[in-house]
Amino acid sequence: MKFAILGAGNTGKAYSAFLSHGGHQVLLYDRSQERLAPIQARGISATGVVEGRFPVPVTTQLEDCGDSDVILVCTVAAGHRPLAAGLRGVLRPGQIILVTNCCWGAVEFDMELGAEAERKGCPIGETGGQLILCSSPAPDAVYLKTVKKSMGLACVRPGDTAGVLERLAPVFPQLCPAANVLETGFEGAGAMLHPIPSLMNINKMDLGQSYDYYMEGITPHIADIISACDKERVAVCRALGVDALALGDMLVKTYKLEPKDSLYDLIQSIESYRALRNPTNTKHRFIVEDTMSGLVPLASVGHALGIPTPMMDAFVNIASAVCGRDFWKEGRTAEKLGMAGKTLEEIQEMVR
Repeated sequence: MKFAILGAGNTGKAYSAFLSHGGHQVLLYDRSQERLAPIQARGISATGVVEGRFPVPVTTQLEDCGDSDVILVCTVAAGHRPLAAGLRGVLRPGQIILVTNCCWGAVEFDMELGAEAERKGCPIGETGGQLILCSSPAPDAVYLKTVKKSMGLACVRPGDTAGVLERLAPVFPQLCPAANVLETGFEGAGAMLHPIPSLMNINKMDLGQSYDYYMEGITPHIADIISACDKERVAVCRALGVDALALGDMLVKTYKLEPKDSLYDLIQSIESYRALRNPTNTKHRFIVEDTMSGLVPLASVGHALGIPTPMMDAFVNIASAVCGRDFWKEGRTAEKLGMAGKTLEEIQEMVR
C-alpha cells in the first residue's frame, strides 16, 4: 500500500520506519524542511520493534500526498484543522484519512474536509490512541518501544469503519472496531496518564530532575488521583451513550494484561512503560496537547451535559497556570466540536 504520513515528529518517523520495514511505499510530509533535511539526507534509523535504516521520500507539499492509498495524520492536535484545510482539492477517490492520536481529530478533519471526502468516497477515521509507543533519540532516528496489542478505530460515518478495517487489516491487524468517534475521542488513555502525572511532578521539572515517568512518576497516591479523574471521564462517556471502560480495564485490554488490585499495581506491571523518561519543560505534549485535546473536551462536553467534572477542571486550570495560557480558550471545547447547545440525541446523531 501507499502511505502519506503527515508530520515528521516521533510518531511520523515511527510509522515511516514500521511501514517501510513492511514493504509499503511511504511519503513523509512536514511543513518544516529543516525537520525533514536529516531524514532526506540519511533516511530514518530505527531500533526496537523494527531495526534498520530506511530511506524515506519526503515533501513539504501537501499536493504530493494525493497519490497515496492512506493518509496517516501524525501531527499534534493543533495541526489538524490547518492540514485538513490544506488537503482540499488534493484527495483522490477512495483514499483513507486516518488520524492516529484520537481526541476528536477525525471530527475536526470532517468539519474542514467532510463534504469533499464524502463526495469522493474518502472515509475519515481515527484510532483510540497511539498504536506505536516510540521516542526519538535524534532528528533522523526513532525507537519503537512496542506496538499495542489492541486498538479501536472508528470513522466519522460509522458505516465506513468495517471497510477501513478490512483494507488496513494486513498492515495493522491490531485494529478493531469502535462504536463511533465518541468512543475513540473519549477513550484515549493519554488524557489521564499524561497531563495529570506530569503536573503532579512539576517540582521535579523545576529542579531538573530526571525520573522514570510511569514507574516513579505515578505513585500510589497519584494513581488514586488519576482514578478519581477517570471516574469523571467514564461518567461523561456514559452520559453520551458510550459504554466506556475504566482506565485499568482499558490498559488490560490494550496490552493483554492480567488484572491487578489497583491502577498503581497495573501500571507497574506494564513492561512497555518502563524506562520512559519524564517531560523536561512545560511545552511538552504530555502537558499541552493532552490537556487541550484530552482533558478540555472531556470536561467541556461534561459541562454541556450537566456532568460535574471538578477534578478534570482543576487540572485544566493548573495546566493553564503552569503554562501561562488559557487552555479553556485554546482547547477543543464542546463549542469548537459543534456540540454546544445540542441535546444528547443531537450529539449522538452527529456520529451516526
